[in-house]
Amino acid sequence: MSDQNPDKFGNWLQPSSPGLFGLSLGALVVTGIGLMFAIIFMMAQSVGGMLVVLLLTALVVVFGFIRFGGQTLIGRMGDARSHAARRAAGSTQYVTGMLSTLPPEYAERLPGVLLDMEPVSGTDGLDRPYSLLHHKAVGQLAAVFGCAPDGSAMQDQSVVNAQVANYGAWIASLSVEDGLTGAVVVVDSASASSAGMVQAIHDSTSPAAPAFAKEVLRAATATLPARTSAVNVYSTLVYDVAALGGTRDDLGPAVAEIAARMPAQTAALAAAGGGAVAPMVESELADVAALAYRPTRDQEMALDALAGMKPTRSLAKAGPGFFDDTDNRVVFHDGVASMSVMMTVPPNAQITARSFDRLLGPNAKFLRKRVAIFYRPVDPGTGAKTVDRQVKNAQWRMDTRRSRPTSFDRKAKAVAEKTENELAEGARLSMFSIMVTVTFEPTQKAYRDALNQVKQLMNTLLMEYRFVEHAGAAAFHLTLPYGVLPWKYSLKPLWMEGAV
Repeated sequence: MSDQNPDKFGNWLQPSSPGLFGLSLGALVVTGIGLMFAIIFMMAQSVGGMLVVLLLTALVVVFGFIRFGGQTLIGRMGDARSHAARRAAGSTQYVTGMLSTLPPEYAERLPGVLLDMEPVSGTDGLDRPYSLLHHKAVGQLAAVFGCAPDGSAMQDQSVVNAQVANYGAWIASLSVEDGLTGAVVVVDSASASSAGMVQAIHDSTSPAAPAFAKEVLRAATATLPARTSAVNVYSTLVYDVAALGGTRDDLGPAVAEIAARMPAQTAALAAAGGGAVAPMVESELADVAALAYRPTRDQEMALDALAGMKPTRSLAKAGPGFFDDTDNRVVFHDGVASMSVMMTVPPNAQITARSFDRLLGPNAKFLRKRVAIFYRPVDPGTGAKTVDRQVKNAQWRMDTRRSRPTSFDRKAKAVAEKTENELAEGARLSMFSIMVTVTFEPTQKAYRDALNQVKQLMNTLLMEYRFVEHAGAAAFHLTLPYGVLPWKYSLKPLWMEGAV
C-alpha cells in the first residue's frame, strides 16, 4: 500500500467519569455537598457562612479536581513540597564509590527503588542463560528480553500489518497471563558523530599491515555516514512472586514458572517484529545502566566488543558516579543532563505504521533517548465493565450538553462503541502510558535544543503531555528496562483515579 493511503491502526480510549459541565464525578460530589451546606446556612439566614462554604467548595474543586496540564494544583503543590523536603535533607544528590555515605555493600548500587533490586540467574527451557530482576519492595520478578527489530522502512506493508496484528495479540495475551502484573517496552536510541569511531579504527590499525590493506581500510571508513545510529529495544514482563507460588524467602517456584514461559514469550515477541529475541543476563542489564548514565561510553563499549574485550559488569556496581536531581526539571549525572516527559492523554492523531518513527528513532539533538511504553493488563471482566461504563458516559455527555453535541463528543462515543464491539468479538483491553527520557550535554544551548525537539516530537502525535518537574530521578529510572511499574508504588487505587 502506498504512503499516500497508509493502513491505519490503533483505537485509544481514555477512561473518564460521567461528569457534568466539564467536572468529574468526584468534583460533582464535592460541589453537591458544598451546595447542600450552603443552602443550610442560607436557611439559617447566615449569609457569611453561606459565602464561606461556597468559597471553600470552589477552592477544593479548583485545586483538587481540575487538572491543568494533566495534574491538579494540589498535586503540583504536594510534589513541590516533597521535593523541597528531599532537597533540604540532602537526598537529591546520590554519590557512589569511596565518597558514598551508603553502607559498603551498597556503595555502588543503583539509586532509588532500584537499590533494593537483586538479579536471579539461571537457564530456561532452551538452555539460554537469563537474569530475572527481583524487586523486593513489591514482591515482583521482571524478565527482560533484548529485541533486534528489522524496522518497517524496507518491509512490505503486508508484513508490517502482520507484525502489528501479532503485536496486538501479544498485548492482548497480557490480560490472561497468570501472575503478570505489567509489561514495559523500551526503545533506546542514540545518534552520534562517526568521527570518533573512524579515528579509533585508524588508531587500532597495525603499523605492520600492508599498505594496500591500509588504503582499503581508509577508503572503507571514508564511505561511512557522518553520523551513526543505534536502536535497542527491550521488552520486560513483570510477574507477582506470590501469584506464582513463591515467597520473599523462596523464589524457586516463581522463577521456575517464569523460565518455563520464556520460550513462548520469545516466539510471540519475534512474531510481533522483535527479530532476534533473547533473555538478557546481568552483565547486559548493567551495560544498559552504564550507557544511560554516560552515553559517551557507547563507542568505547562497541570497540571493546569488536576487540574481544567484553567486561563482565554486575548490577551491584552499576550505579552512577554522581546523580543530582536538585533542579526542578533537569537531572545531572556523570557529566551529562536528562529530563523526562510523560503522556497525559492518548494520541489524538490517526495512527499509521510511520506515526511513531520520529519519536522512537534516533535524534541528533540528544545524546540518548529512551521511550518507555507501560502496559497494565486488565482482566476480561473488568475490561468489559470499563468499556460499558465509557459508552454510557459518552452518551451522558452528549445528552447533557446545553448546546448541540460537538464532533469530539460524537467521536468519543463512536470510539467507545467500537471498542465495545471489539471486546465482544474477543479483543482485550489494556491500559498504557508513555514516558520519554532524553539525555543531552549540560549546557543551556543543548537544553534549549532538547526542549524544543521533545515538544516537536510529542506535538507531532497530537499527544497531551507534561514534563516531570519534581521527580526527575524517579522518571529517569522508570524508563530503564528494569520492570519498575509506577502503579505498584502508588497508594491511590485505580477506581479513585477514574473518579477524580
